[in-house]
Amino acid sequence: MSTVHIEAKPDHLLRLARLKDPVGAVAEMIWNALDAEACHIAVDLDVNELDGVESVNITDDGHGMPSASCGSYFGGLGGSWKTKAKVSPELKRGLHGRSGQGRLRAFALGEQVRWVTVAKALDGRIERTVIGGTIDRPADFDISEPEYVDDPCGTRIEALVPADFVKRLVQDDTAQQLASTFAPFLAANPDVTITYQGKSLDPATVWADTAQYPVSWPDPGEYAEPLLRVIEWPKDVGRVLALCDANGVVLDEISPAIQAPGYHFTAYLLWDGFVERRGDLPMAEMDEIGSLLEAAREKLRGHFRQRDRERRARLIQEWKREEVYPYSGEPAEPAQAVERQMFDEVATTIARRLPGSQQNRKTTLRLLKEIIAHDPSGLYPVLDELFRLPQSEQDELKRLLQRTSLSDVIKATGQVADRLDFVAALKKLVFEPEISRTVKERSELHKILERETWVFGDAYALMVSDQSLDAVLIRHLKALGRESETDRLDPVRREDGRQGIIDLMLGKARRGSFGREHLVVELKAPKVKIGQTEVGQIKSYAQAVADDPQFRDARATWDFWIVSTEMDDIVRRDATAPNRPPGCIAEWEGGVRIWARTWSEIVDDCEDRLHFYRDRLNHDPATEHALEYLRRVHSDVMPEAVA
Repeated sequence: MSTVHIEAKPDHLLRLARLKDPVGAVAEMIWNALDAEACHIAVDLDVNELDGVESVNITDDGHGMPSASCGSYFGGLGGSWKTKAKVSPELKRGLHGRSGQGRLRAFALGEQVRWVTVAKALDGRIERTVIGGTIDRPADFDISEPEYVDDPCGTRIEALVPADFVKRLVQDDTAQQLASTFAPFLAANPDVTITYQGKSLDPATVWADTAQYPVSWPDPGEYAEPLLRVIEWPKDVGRVLALCDANGVVLDEISPAIQAPGYHFTAYLLWDGFVERRGDLPMAEMDEIGSLLEAAREKLRGHFRQRDRERRARLIQEWKREEVYPYSGEPAEPAQAVERQMFDEVATTIARRLPGSQQNRKTTLRLLKEIIAHDPSGLYPVLDELFRLPQSEQDELKRLLQRTSLSDVIKATGQVADRLDFVAALKKLVFEPEISRTVKERSELHKILERETWVFGDAYALMVSDQSLDAVLIRHLKALGRESETDRLDPVRREDGRQGIIDLMLGKARRGSFGREHLVVELKAPKVKIGQTEVGQIKSYAQAVADDPQFRDARATWDFWIVSTEMDDIVRRDATAPNRPPGCIAEWEGGVRIWARTWSEIVDDCEDRLHFYRDRLNHDPATEHALEYLRRVHSDVMPEAVA
């Protein structure tokens, strides 16, 4: 009997043993057996009546450890022969171990461990050697004198006096975890069998799905193209991206670093180039193969995007068969397709939380549809209140609802459809004789348009409605940051001394520069034709602004519009003068312009802006849609003729 000693502190050795991970320890012992060219490996637990583990035994038929080598195998820390060797000596298998620390992992299985190994000695005889160690002396291993025997080669590891966490080995998912670890190796080496408690580890009998993809990478070197193999499991086995040689030997494990809620998987990146880099694999993210890892992750993301589509399609077909799906037929318009896409994604994300009762499930899905159609941004609080979602599903739901391609598109398409309906309604208000002649300018048309200022330009916001020029001045100064002057303002008067009440004042910041653009709109009832009297009114407002020094500011420009259904010939001549923009009837110094606009011109401008979206939405603003919009949004100021 001889004793070998590792020159290291016991607490450091016990950290290397990772005592809280007995499943990982079993995996390490199996890898050591495979590195020793074993073809049959058996893991057996001695379990008592209380399901406690009394001992762990791992047996293999590898080539064993010659007695002359045991001292170097057990007496050093690092410097394993596997570091220099790329493959095993006879079967040329890729090697998993490299650090010379694997035997310390056995202390996670028992406080007393011994290796009984049978191997061919240098003189050709078969010898058996026993190596023992205890957790209270982790730096010392006792090695017996060799005994010559007539037994087959192989090694048996016996772990006694169970370690603190060894009971984890009898959990239901332990065999599945081991199957996930050795899946690619077993697939590439059908002659190898690994049994756990008498049952063979066969990943094909326990995986939920599997797929593999070539990974395009511009620098594969002399090796075959990398291959990504994805195995999905019915239970959580711990997600990893395993870096393997082409035969499935796991050389290192890194985080997959992807989001795939609801899936349990192991991903294996198989490429022989990892063998050359095995010492650097823990830092692989930062060296030249970092781009290969990212390419593999992108393949992995694509895999789960496709799996999501398949899963969602199956769920939706099931809901349709149960008659709980709240939509019928195919979407008639692109906007409906976008809404349904969001419904499908959200509903299938929370599918496991839906009520068991068919009727309750139908009610919940219909509620979900209504929220998405009218207020997708308010969906998350409702679902969280209804289902108390776990964190993973909360994160996935938030990700879905933050996607501008869904919730914002639904809002935008709804807004465009509403605007198309309003333009159709506006035509009726100002063009149809039986309606337009009854429309009141101030109490009806004015009140409607102050809520629909986009008609005059999408960038404008309402600043003043139906207020005096004094109020216009105050808002103007505030917009330019001159609020401190408003407590000593002089009243603004028209040329004849009257106060002047404007209909609408709109404003917007100049794009790309500091300053403001103001638009003052004077509305006339549709039955009123724009003539010299109406032009004189809008010019008097413009002159009051131009002449009052309180308004002067190089950062501001002013446009004054007089709007009605028609204009007389003299005004039209001014509005079509060749040296001014169409509609502009006067242009004064100080950035003041005066316009005469007809509703037909304004409606044409609106329809031009909405034309692209109208075609994409396939939305037809029929009469009933237009009138329904007016009743829904402007019921309090609806003209009697359309109420």
